[in-house]
Amino acid sequence: MDDFSRCMVSNTRMAARAITRRYDAYVRPFGITSTQYSVLGLIVASGERNVSELAERRGFERTTLTRNLDRLEKMGLIASRPAEHGNGRICSLTPKGRALVDELLPLWRKAQAEIRAELGADGFEDTLMKLQRLATI
Repeated sequence: MDDFSRCMVSNTRMAARAITRRYDAYVRPFGITSTQYSVLGLIVASGERNVSELAERRGFERTTLTRNLDRLEKMGLIASRPAEHGNGRICSLTPKGRALVDELLPLWRKAQAEIRAELGADGFEDTLMKLQRLATI
């Protein structure tokens, strides 16, 4: 096996794209991407936060997050208001956004279950743990 087929960067990117395509297939009929659903979930988990705090919590590039937040706001799924200090904005879910999160959660769980089945329960948990560890270095 050559060095390039064992490249961590190439293999993680290919795996990430394959996983993203799977989740996208579930959420696409609702007019959003898996990344946008992840952003909605981030807001649910984090509460009202400014863009920088949200980006930091999930490792999003700030510009990528901002672009997705703008799209979600145009769709009426999130609302934003100016931060009290500084020139940032605070983001929160609208009732429409919360309803969509709730509606899509069973589909999201189904996609998770499919990946878990492919990796096996132990493989799934081990992979998550290792990815989380790598994300902190």
